[in-house]
Parts: sequence; structure tokens; C-alpha cells
Amino acid sequence: MKKPVVIGLAVVVLAAVVAGGYWWYQSRQDNGLTLYGNVDIRTVNLSFRVGGRVESLAVDEGDAIKAGQVLGKLDHKPYEIALMQAKAGVSVAQAQYDLMLAGYRDEEIAQAAAAVKQAQAAYDYAQNFYNRQQGLWKSRTISANDLENARSSRDQAQATLKSAQDKLRQYRSGNREQDIAQAESQPRTGAGATGAGGVEFTGLNVDSPV
Repeated sequence: MKKPVVIGLAVVVLAAVVAGGYWWYQSRQDNGLTLYGNVDIRTVNLSFRVGGRVESLAVDEGDAIKAGQVLGKLDHKPYEIALMQAKAGVSVAQAQYDLMLAGYRDEEIAQAAAAVKQAQAAYDYAQNFYNRQQGLWKSRTISANDLENARSSRDQAQATLKSAQDKLRQYRSGNREQDIAQAESQPRTGAGATGAGGVEFTGLNVDSPV
């Protein structure tokens, strides 16, 4: 009758040992190594690289964030419009450069020649009128003011004739190399502006650095 009691006590003792060992192991795992100290908090000031109206903010103060996360966005519309205008300017400048390379058309040269003939006729008339007025002035038939008006008309007609002749000469000889070089630089300048617009687009978002 004593053997069952002894076996029962042995089982109870063994269970107690196992339970105590498990509790000791768990306490060692849970408590582990505990260190105490101070953690420095750094404040990072962020801002958009370009100016504009804030369109949206994705986080509030105290929210958890990840590196590279977009925190805010600016309104894209003004920059999209500016970029479109810059691209249009490049197209216009390129078209003007192409025209200068091609030279003037025969129709334009003919129109310039006709303008010279018209200006020449106007000048001849003004010169003849001035000559007659000079004769009348010598006989004191007209006033000094009348003679001055005739001279002024003659000078104005002469200036108009010279301008028409210069224009016809330019049309026949083509554009100057300096003018062509200047026209060639305009598309490149405009392309630089469109490139700068693309760079500005990258500054419309502010991302988390940490």
C-alpha cells in the first residue's frame, strides 16, 4: 500500500521541478538586459525648394513617418502653365531661325522692290516741289515757313526712300551671319528654360529625409 503513495509524491515533485524551471527560464527571457538612458530628439526643418500654394499635407504633427515619404505637395498648375509657355516659345524661336536660314522668298523681294519704286517717286515729287518753292522764295512770293515745309517734306521722303532701299538690299543679300547666329541661340535659350521648369517640378513635393 505504500508504493502508490511514493510514486504519486515523485510525480508531484517532478512536476514542480519542471514548472519551476519553466518559470525561471521565462523570467530570464522576459527580463533580459535592461538599460536606462536618454535619447536625443533631433528636429529637422523641412521646406519646399520652390514657392507656391500648398495643395495638400499628408501628415499631422506626431504622426509616424518613413524615409522618402511625401509629406506635402504644392499646386502644380502654375508650373505646368509656365512650362507650356516656355515650350511654345522654343517652337516660335525655332520657326524664326528656320526662316532666316531659308532666306527671303521671291514674293517678299518683289514687294520690297515695288516699295522702293514708290518711295523714289514720292521723293522725286518732293524734290521738284522744293526746287519750285526755292524759286518762289527768291522772288519773295512765298514765306520762309512755306519754304521750310517744302524742305521738311523733301527730307522725309528721302528718309523713306533710303529705308526702302536698305530693306531691298537686305532681302537680296539674305540675312547677316550675326542675325542668323542670334536667331540660332534663341531655341537653345528656350530649351534651357524648359529644362529649368522640369527641375522646378521636382521641388513641388517635400519628402521625409529620415
